[in-house]
Amino acid sequence: MPYTISLAYQRVQKVDCTSPRPVLILGPLLDAVKDMLVKESPGKFCRCPLEVMKASQQAIERGVKDCLFIDYKRRSGHFDVTTVASIKEITEKDCHCLLDISPHAIERLHSIHIYPIVVFIRYKNAKQIKEQKDPIFLRDKVTQKHSKEQFETAQKIEQEYSKYFTGIVQGGPLSTICTQIMMTVDQEQNKVLWIPAGPL
Repeated sequence: MPYTISLAYQRVQKVDCTSPRPVLILGPLLDAVKDMLVKESPGKFCRCPLEVMKASQQAIERGVKDCLFIDYKRRSGHFDVTTVASIKEITEKDCHCLLDISPHAIERLHSIHIYPIVVFIRYKNAKQIKEQKDPIFLRDKVTQKHSKEQFETAQKIEQEYSKYFTGIVQGGPLSTICTQIMMTVDQEQNKVLWIPAGPL
């Protein structure tokens, strides 16, 4: 009996990543994880510096539209801005730039040919987040309310942005998470990167 197979083809192109790709970590207890990565591997990971800008919302949004800024957070009286220049500056130092951006800004990076390694930390439940302790990087006990909020936020991020995830690491002790992230980053950095090149 004859049958037909329909395949949707997508053109892809190869990207050579000679310099370290930026890293975006998503999920609970992010600051503690990033602090530990920078402390344990200072030559390998650097936090992306946020530029403090006293400008109008309109001016900031224009910077985003013109692909000068990737993302921003409103503070009292100013904006903390992630600029393309600061990402490139760290990359040129042969260091993985630890991004502090919302997942919705990933598309913006892609549009200017920056392809971050996106790692999601997946915890089983809020209780597992609450149980995490570290004498240096998690001095304050994680409250029940905070762990519940972080778990729910992480679930939403996974539902909406999982298509961008390069790797998923299992939640647990910070040191274990950092080891898993480092392994994922090394594997992805050494892989050939293929990106969509538009329709046939």
